[in-house]
Amino acid sequence: MLKDKIKKLRNEENISQRKLAKFLNLSPSTIAMYEIGERKPDIDTLQKIADYFNISVDYLLGRTNERAPADKLILKDKNTNVEIKELLNRFNVHLDGEFLTEEDKESVITLLRMLRNRNKKKP
Repeated sequence: MLKDKIKKLRNEENISQRKLAKFLNLSPSTIAMYEIGERKPDIDTLQKIADYFNISVDYLLGRTNERAPADKLILKDKNTNVEIKELLNRFNVHLDGEFLTEEDKESVITLLRMLRNRNKKKP
């Protein structure tokens, strides 16, 4: 949950509610209320929290376990091998505004295998 993530991140960085509040231009009591679930940050504040901790908003919201923002998940080497399934699970992939289900992801993998095998059979 969001309240737990904010507190966990703050404790990992060993910063006080006061210090985080100062960065966000909020009162320390607002941070305390976020951490006990009495209040929720607005979108702009969520982004500022994510920027402060160098994490993604999706991680804060529990939509992914990948902490790094998507723009930081760049492969270091062009020759790095990455499984399609890993990519589908790393990002919240969607099509036409709807997120892929686990069944959808398996279908994508099956389709790619079929296409790969078809191409191998061509002379």
